[in-house]
Amino acid sequence: MIKRPVISIALALAATLLMGVSASASSTYTEWINGSELPNATTTEGQFVGEATGSFNGGWYIDVKHQDLSHHPAYISGGSFRLNTVINNWPSAIKGSFVPYGGTVSQLSGFTGCANQRYSVHGALNGVGVGGGSGTGSFSATLTHYRANVWWVGCVVYAASVSGTVSLAF
Repeated sequence: MIKRPVISIALALAATLLMGVSASASSTYTEWINGSELPNATTTEGQFVGEATGSFNGGWYIDVKHQDLSHHPAYISGGSFRLNTVINNWPSAIKGSFVPYGGTVSQLSGFTGCANQRYSVHGALNGVGVGGGSGTGSFSATLTHYRANVWWVGCVVYAASVSGTVSLAF
């Protein structure tokens, strides 16, 4: 005959395991992003800010580190993602990191002259969650460098925009 304390412990353990499974279940969220590249961009790093709409509306920031843009494609070597939003009426930050060599920056147009340049930016994210975590994601966007020929300097980028999606699973 099984004694009551043993049954109680077994039931408590089973309930704890079930709660752990439901708490670890993840959902996938999609955000549409629009924004601008910050003016401190280099040939190996771009920083972007903008607005996200979708599952979590808010402001986003990414820092994408990559090989020199002379590589076709330039592989992403690292960086970070952050989405400032409100979850359950509380200010929250969903964070993640770009997976080294888990994505690329590829030039699509503007190879000659001083035409605007378009780039495809695709990267895998890990460590995704509120404040960071164990989730994953992906970033996919088109970056446009707006360029003009300034007679005393040459061809210069005077602005840059980015739009696309980010998918987050946590």
